[in-house]
Amino acid sequence: MRYIHDAMDFQLESPAIVTLGKFDGFHRGHQKLMRQAAALRKNGEKLVVFTFAVSPQSYLSGRMGDCLTTRAEKNNLAEELGADVLIEYPFTDQVRRMKPTEFLQKVLVGQCRAAKIVVGPDCRFGYGGRGNVGLLQERSDSLGYCLTVVDKELYHEEAVSSSRIKDCLRQGQIREANQMLGYRYGVRGPVVHGRRLGRTLGVPTINQCAPEEQLMPKSGVYLARIEIIGGVYFGVANVGRKPTIDGERPVGIETYLFDFSRDVYGQEAKVEFLEFLRPERKFVSVEELKQQILQDEQEAKRILESLGKSNLGG
Repeated sequence: MRYIHDAMDFQLESPAIVTLGKFDGFHRGHQKLMRQAAALRKNGEKLVVFTFAVSPQSYLSGRMGDCLTTRAEKNNLAEELGADVLIEYPFTDQVRRMKPTEFLQKVLVGQCRAAKIVVGPDCRFGYGGRGNVGLLQERSDSLGYCLTVVDKELYHEEAVSSSRIKDCLRQGQIREANQMLGYRYGVRGPVVHGRRLGRTLGVPTINQCAPEEQLMPKSGVYLARIEIIGGVYFGVANVGRKPTIDGERPVGIETYLFDFSRDVYGQEAKVEFLEFLRPERKFVSVEELKQQILQDEQEAKRILESLGKSNLGG
């Protein structure tokens, strides 16, 4: 897959099928859009995903750090869904002020060579979000592209959206979030050094830093599925600031893997959240913390047995 980011001077070489949107998380709604775009391939056109490096809402509000994926994970998902080109266009003040007709003609048709454009019914673009499906339809003949509008994907009779998924994550409703995503929400990153307290207690853990740009689910303890050094394991993951340990700490992920005690510092791990077990809380002693971890393990294994590991890729 070709990846174009933070560049405004590119030019694609051949006609393309262009999908336009935020693509935050590449959830089931985005996946539906991608499937229908891919089905339009007739003459070997490239499938192009067009989005912005920073969402317009984040740019205008100044609030970052609530994306559903890191940039690297976004790239991986786009490629897995069949994208030939992923464009993360810079969202500058100049771009923000671009008229919808100019954006359509100059960027989508001119630079991206859009022969077919595939969007959702609520697509917005150009200054003030004034560009919409109506404008795309109105200009399709004169600019020489075909427009396809894909209906929203529904979950429990409501449209799947990134904002709805984020609300679920903030409330610890991880099963609902995973259902709308179409995959298990998680964190990928290297294992970093902690205080080795878990090893001292006989429940060795791995520690990861929360990616700056990615939204963390509600602080608390989760049943987790872990991919590390070529294997798949299950465990309990604590998302939060470890209030039992003295001192102010940034949000991190500390995971106790069942039946695993290898030294994996520096190795990349992917921790996926399956079920919210309990809120994070402060314990009066590390011994009380250890007993709670063992209780969490028993509860997690009970849930695993009910779900069936084979259904979770384990």
